[in-house]
Amino acid sequence: MLRWVIQSNLGHNDDVATLVAALDALGVAHEPLKVIPFDDTPPAVSTDGAVLFYGSTTLMKNVAAAGRWRPGVFFDAARFAFEALRAGYGDALLNAESELVTIGAFVNRDLDPDTEVFLRPADDLKSFSGAVYTFGELARWREALPQSRGPLQPDTVVQVATPQTLGREWRCVVVEGRVITASQYRSSGRARMRPEVPDAVIAYANSMAARYAPARVFMLDVCETEAGLRVVETNCFNSAGFYCCDLYEVARTVSALAF
Repeated sequence: MLRWVIQSNLGHNDDVATLVAALDALGVAHEPLKVIPFDDTPPAVSTDGAVLFYGSTTLMKNVAAAGRWRPGVFFDAARFAFEALRAGYGDALLNAESELVTIGAFVNRDLDPDTEVFLRPADDLKSFSGAVYTFGELARWREALPQSRGPLQPDTVVQVATPQTLGREWRCVVVEGRVITASQYRSSGRARMRPEVPDAVIAYANSMAARYAPARVFMLDVCETEAGLRVVETNCFNSAGFYCCDLYEVARTVSALAF
């Protein structure tokens, strides 16, 4: 028997309510779980039967590290890391030419404060959000980093790239190499969620999933660039947002796979 374990204290998150409603409609068992932010303690959840988690990055990381549940989460840090994506997608990966460097080393460089860079963590744990920053903004992190008690540490490896102008961006839910549902989530750098996704985007996402899949279930983000469609990144299914994706289809397909 399959049970979903769903974090109950994710703040304002409509995904949870919609996911729970879909599971109820399907007759799939689920239970709530409160997670303490940044606590590395594995959740006190029975290992009986198939168990699938959904919640924060903290929960996803702890479940993956403990390895007690099956399937638990669909996550292998090495397969979601930037270097693995670059090897898997090649030039189809947005910012494939990124430099990898520790954030502590980068903020200590002697650069013009007005220089803009795109910066994001090199792993999938989202210690901060990928975005365009001026070097002046990043330089102000110098004093705070050594005292940091959160996930961002001076030795956190980041990818640094030249900012690009993007059009629309879409999130695709991939199960066993096939997109089962997708949603637009951004357009021209601004949040814009829409359920309509062009067929060409689905076809492109399927071709990229066939080229490289970090897990049996994962999120594949695709964007428009001046050179055509590109892969933005992948995300762990168990801690990613769904935007306007069809959560009934997600619950149905992933539950069938996990069971």
